[in-house]
Amino acid sequence: MAVTPAAVQTELGTNPMNAQIIRAYEVNGEDATTQAWYVRGLVDAPGRVRWCVTTSSDDAETQAASILTQLRG
Repeated sequence: MAVTPAAVQTELGTNPMNAQIIRAYEVNGEDATTQAWYVRGLVDAPGRVRWCVTTSSDDAETQAASILTQLRG
């Protein structure tokens, strides 16, 4: 089961300067194994805003780590 945007945001951090999820996108049907997140990096990845794709079966902590890696990469 996919995690909620709130759960991932909690793992990213709740300080207003932590990376922020702007939009969450869950695909139904064939590609229901992924979740996409439009994230603003702020101090965690200055100047970065991008779509990040994670595996929906991962927990919120793992997805947050993947998002930060993609933002910084």
